[in-house]
Amino acid sequence: MTEQTFVIDDEKVKKMMANRDEWYTKSKLYWKDVPSTVDGMLGGFGNLTFSDLQNSAVFLGKMLSNTNKKRALDCGAGIGRITKGLLLNIFENVEMLDTCKGHLDQAKEYIGEPLFERVTEQHCCGLEDFYPPSEHYDLVWLQWVIIYLSDHDFITLLQRLQKSLAPGGLIIIKDNISCDSDCIPDYDDSSVTRSHRVLQEIISKAGLELVHTQEELNFPKELYPLRYYVLK
Repeated sequence: MTEQTFVIDDEKVKKMMANRDEWYTKSKLYWKDVPSTVDGMLGGFGNLTFSDLQNSAVFLGKMLSNTNKKRALDCGAGIGRITKGLLLNIFENVEMLDTCKGHLDQAKEYIGEPLFERVTEQHCCGLEDFYPPSEHYDLVWLQWVIIYLSDHDFITLLQRLQKSLAPGGLIIIKDNISCDSDCIPDYDDSSVTRSHRVLQEIISKAGLELVHTQEELNFPKELYPLRYYVLK
């Protein structure tokens, strides 16, 4: 068995992450029962989708000035909320990746024709098992999905994604961060919300360059802060 790398200090979470099969099976079973709707994808916060997509579009407009717009990868794509509302408005083609086949199967109806014709591939697997081709993507977008990765698999995934970037390509993470502790686990779906410090350390251990990071403005105060990380 490969020795795992941990960045978080919580011993209970580390023990759960070390049991790789149980960790990922729990989250897959959780998402299998989630409705294939925008509200389902956003955990009951479907009202946030318009502002979320709008803010992401403004952010990408600033970040992609030197990036080709041929192909993007939507990680944790679900039914295609971000594929439809953001990425297909910018890129010629988009690939979708999600662990739940039921959500991916709903994408064609949700995205609609002719937009869906530009979804060139759907990968039904977990990020921990995803091995992309080299120099393939101009953008890899990971939103509200890294929480389901163990520290070790997060680090090794970033290394694989870095190799998958076409010249000038970027990886962008958009996710909530913990402010009061280094991690906040959710044992119901095997997820962990990490602090800004922990995320920076994971990025550093993976050997990627943190090009830019910023917090999302005007995000509901009752939710964990939302932050962008631009990597290459």
